[in-house]
Order: sequence, then structure tokens, then C-alpha cells
Amino acid sequence: MSGTLRKVALIAGAVALVASGVGAALGPAAAGAAGSAGVGGLSITSLATYASLAATVASVGAQLTAKKPNAKGSVSSVTIDTDALSPYLIGRTYAGGVLRHDVGYGATLSKVKNPYRGMPIVYSVAGPLEALEGAYLDFKLIPFSGTAATGYYAGFLYRDFRLGLTPDTALTPNWPGMPNWGTDYKLSGKASILWNLKFDKKAKRFSSGVPIQGAVWKGVKCYDPRKDDTYPGGIGAHRIDNRATWEWSECPGLHALKYALGSYQNGIKIFGVGLPVAGIMVEHFIALANVCDANGWKVGGVIFEPGDRWANLKDILQAGGAEPLFIGGKLGLKINAPRVSLDTVTPADLADDDAEVTAMQSWRDRRNGIIPKYRSEANKWDYVQSDMVQVADYVTEDGEEKNEERQYNLVQDKDHAAQLAGYELVNGRERFPLVIPCKPRLRKYGPGDMLTLELPDHDLDGVDAVIVDRSMDPATMVVTLTFMEETPGKHATVLALTGTAPPPPDLVDPADRDDLISGIEEPDDMDGGDATTEVE
Repeated sequence: MSGTLRKVALIAGAVALVASGVGAALGPAAAGAAGSAGVGGLSITSLATYASLAATVASVGAQLTAKKPNAKGSVSSVTIDTDALSPYLIGRTYAGGVLRHDVGYGATLSKVKNPYRGMPIVYSVAGPLEALEGAYLDFKLIPFSGTAATGYYAGFLYRDFRLGLTPDTALTPNWPGMPNWGTDYKLSGKASILWNLKFDKKAKRFSSGVPIQGAVWKGVKCYDPRKDDTYPGGIGAHRIDNRATWEWSECPGLHALKYALGSYQNGIKIFGVGLPVAGIMVEHFIALANVCDANGWKVGGVIFEPGDRWANLKDILQAGGAEPLFIGGKLGLKINAPRVSLDTVTPADLADDDAEVTAMQSWRDRRNGIIPKYRSEANKWDYVQSDMVQVADYVTEDGEEKNEERQYNLVQDKDHAAQLAGYELVNGRERFPLVIPCKPRLRKYGPGDMLTLELPDHDLDGVDAVIVDRSMDPATMVVTLTFMEETPGKHATVLALTGTAPPPPDLVDPADRDDLISGIEEPDDMDGGDATTEVE
């Protein structure tokens, strides 16, 4: 790979991958072997071969050049909607949640009618979640002792929460009498908080209004085939059909598998794609899980349904540097990871002399700089920019800067975002597609396997390349393999990238804001009495 990536720290990322056992998980996964290639291509003389190759290129190209996941807006604010989408919380993250009920009630207190307010908010379906880490107002952590807030809001703020068991008990307000709420109002399977507030003019609490509510959770649990001793190679008590055996995880590979399988409650699918196990190349997701663990990549955030499930799946996989592909009618993955070559393709392996070798991916689609955006806990969980990742030699090659902002919706770490941007840049320079019709000897290899191409007549002399698609003609037993070139050393370079974070904002103290608002209001003649018998 030519050029120097900005923000490169000198660490051996690829060595760490190999040492961590990724090679064993991927099968063909370890550090890439050396190899380089020139530029060239041959005309195709056979009409039948041409049609087959063209169809393969179109199919694979459509999958690999599909639009990147759309950038999503903030999920930090409370959603208020009569027909709101269902949230699904992944990893460790902050969420504003979806307001399901909002009511003021209670006897007049210090001339405040309906002084109590009850607000049940749902943060995730597909429970139970692992844990509620903390409740926040205006992005400031509020200390609680049991259900009661301490500190500034002591006596004025209470919470009751549920992790989302099925079945579950109803949330209970601190002040009784909340209208349209009771023991029958259950939110089974939904992680939720009932916020209970008291307004009192004398105390000035909430005089500036109800602050922005939110919570940090450890989200949904996942099945891990690596911890299932009924799955080949697995060790442990995980079972795919028993959610009680699952564990909380931040691994993109495991969350992608869980979303593909779908989440069920009482036998009904409530979230996710819902593919059968037989329709998923589970080994690909295990490989991705190992790669993500080795790289330290985590996934975190909130997705919603009803909605675009394909986009949701791509968002989860994007956090793992992977893309979904359908391979032989099954859901598989294209994974960024070091590999070892399993075999060598020589002229003797060609079914005929026709092959389609692309010199370079199109100028229009290539980028030489990417500005990554990620969700920053230090910046009120908003999406913020890191420094641009750019390759100087790519700029020279293109003749101009071709930069683009890329938001990684479920990434919450600056270095992680920079590394994903780096992979996108270097992969955009690999030769693709390399479509080669081969004899039946190579039919045992498929997507994800890396082979070495020793085809000097096709300007492929010692080129390592990863199979991204395979098709076979049963009449002739010709297997057509579509490759993407794999440049040695790119993984270590990309995994050494680091990002930058903008400075965190100043947070307003709620006491100062309440004092400011109450100070500009006209004083009244409050007599200091407690609750009266007057009821609104």
C-alpha cells in the first residue's frame, strides 16, 4: 500500500490479531502474505463465459458497492409520539427513551395544583437488559438511594425501573394516585423507568421546567456460539433457544448474529430479521466476533423498528468493519481481517483463458479522505467529528482532494471510528472485481478464503486475493471465483490509527438554572402551608 495515513501510532495491530487466535476462528485468517500486482486485463472471447462473468460482476458489485448506512440523528432526547417506534438498546449507551404516559396529579401543595408528575419511559424492548447504570437529568448523573434521589433533588424526585423481564411487574410511583396507572399496567419485556417528580414553588425545584431525562444502560443480551458446547468448537452453557443462558456483550459480531436471528417474546418475533439458523453462515459471525474482540471494537447505541431491518443490520456490522452478503442463499459476511493464503491459483487451474481483471475501482467511487463521526459520551452523547483520515498518495493519484464525512451510527470511540475510516480508504484502492473461471479442483473454496493468484499472463503475479463470491455451472463443473485483491500490511497500518475528540461542553447545574428562573418570577404570598384538601 502506498502513502502514509495520518494519525498513525506505531503499534503492530496485525500481530495482535494473529496472537489472539483470530486465525483459528476464521480458518483462513492471519497476517497477509507478501505480494504485489501490476495493472491489466484481457478481452473475453467466449460469449457464454462473458455472460456468466458479467452476471457475477453485477451481483457482487451490487452488494459490495451498496450505499453505506444512513447517518442517524441523536437518540438522546425523549421521543413523544402516539405511535412511537420501538427502541432496542445495544451495548452500553445513553438513551432518551420513548414516553409512554405523562400525567400530573395530586392535591394542591403550596398553591401548586397537581404537584406530582408521573412519566413512564421505555428505553428498550427485547429485555431483560443487563443493568441500569445511571439516571441523568440534563446529562448530569443523579445520585439515588434506592428509589429516592439524593442531593439537590432529594424529596422531589423518585424513580422506579424495570429491566424488562417477561412477565414483569408494574412500575410503582412514589406518590400514589397516579391516574390511568396501576398494578395491571405492565411493560413486560421492556426496560423502563417511571420518573416521579414533585413541584413546589417554595423549594424552587423544577422551576425552570423538567430537565432532559435519560439513562445509561447495559443493553440486550446475546447468544454466543463460542460458549455453547452443543455448537462445534463451543465451550459453555449458552443455548440458542434459552435466553436465560445468554450474556450481555458489546461485541458487534454477536449483536449482528442476534439481530439476524431475531428476538422473540412468547413465541412472537418482536424485533430483528428472524432468519432461521440454517439460513445464516454462523461461522462468519463467530469469525467476526473474534476479530472485534481482538481489535477492541465495541458496538453501542439504539436502533428502532418498525423500520429498515437491512439498514439496522448494516449499522451493527459497520461497527465491526463488516458487510452483509448473501452467499448461496445464506446470510454471510465480508470481514476486514488478516488472513493466510490457503492455495495458489495457477494457469493450470483456469477453466479457460478468459478472465476479467479490473485495473482499479472507479475514480468516481474512490475517496482519499474521510472525516469520521462517532457518538461521544463526553459530548452529551452527540455525534461529533474526529480528525480527517487521509492518504497523501491517494490525493496525488486522484489529482484533487476527494473527502467525505462518514457517520458510524453505533460506534462510540474515536479510535474505532478512525480505523473504520482507514479500512474504507484502503479497500477503495484494492483491485476488484477479479473474476476467474476455474476447474473443479477449487470448488472447495468460498467467500472469505484467501488464495494466491499466480497468473502472470493476466498481470496477477503473486497477488493475494480474497474470494467474495462463488458460483458453479453444474453442467460443466466450472467454478467462477470473484476476488478482491488483499494488500499485505494494510491491517497493521489501519489498526494503528487514532482519532481525536472535541472538548466536552460545560453542563449547567440544575440548581443554578432553577435559581435564575425563580429569581425573575414575581414573588407570591405563599404562606408556607403544606398540602390542602383542594384537588384539581
